[in-house]
Amino acid sequence: MAEYYNIQLTTEDMAPIERAHLHRGFSSKKTPLKWIRFFRMCVLQRELSLKKRKKKTNTLWIAYFIIAIAMIFLVPSYWFVVNIILFVVVLVMDVRNRREFRKNYTDGYDFFSDYFSALFTLIEEELPQLGTIHFTANVKETLAGVEHLKSAEDATFETPGFISGKEEFYEKEIGQGYCTLKDGAEVSFSFVEKVRKRIINKKGLSGKRKTKEKYKSVYPFILKLKLPKSIYQLKTDIDKSDIQLEEDESFYYMKARRKFDVKDENPDDYSAYQYNSTPLFSVEYFSLEVVNLFNICYGCFTLK
Repeated sequence: MAEYYNIQLTTEDMAPIERAHLHRGFSSKKTPLKWIRFFRMCVLQRELSLKKRKKKTNTLWIAYFIIAIAMIFLVPSYWFVVNIILFVVVLVMDVRNRREFRKNYTDGYDFFSDYFSALFTLIEEELPQLGTIHFTANVKETLAGVEHLKSAEDATFETPGFISGKEEFYEKEIGQGYCTLKDGAEVSFSFVEKVRKRIINKKGLSGKRKTKEKYKSVYPFILKLKLPKSIYQLKTDIDKSDIQLEEDESFYYMKARRKFDVKDENPDDYSAYQYNSTPLFSVEYFSLEVVNLFNICYGCFTLK
């Protein structure tokens, strides 16, 4: 699979349908290799466009400084006013360029390229030949607007100078998918971001009012398995503390969960006063924990 990480980006690769997904997210069915290529392609498109935007910005400001210096000699009486006008014009053009870039591209695909490429690499080994994964992703900002706001309520906090407080709870399903393995088992998974935002108004030592925002983020990964009874037999002495198990005449239904807590997973980089999204724990750690979920579930059964 290494060749899918070494993609040389060309104009022909930049499919319009992929660019259209960059803010809305996507829902499609592909083989794991095609998914990995898709994620990587979106990242490379953004990187290429970012280089072009930075080059354009540098050219713009270099041209401004050259013209500004020239104005000192060409119009010595008005050079200051002219340069102020030029500075405002260039600043507006730069802001527009940056805004246009943010409008067209998001950095969410860096996450998918890393974490879900690793996940799909694990699943790929258990899929039948040319087996596909149906995957739906949401790359919108969790805290942007009220789309992912689940509840908000006034709150009181024990902090010096406290005036008023509020708690907001956000929840977004980053991605969810399903597939059928070569043993006939059906797998579904979802990765969710849950954020608690605290807004605290208080008086500082100087008597001035201050507003602080504190964040707490957790990321539950939920795995569900539907195992055929024609192939698997449930062990008699299983530990059900980490799983939920149901069954009918034909299938076993299992559910396991691993909650990634940024504060616990990476305390050195954690800050309650700064909102950070998922890439605060390593891809290798994420992969290891997901493999452990599969092992917990399959460890409850023996083959008939």
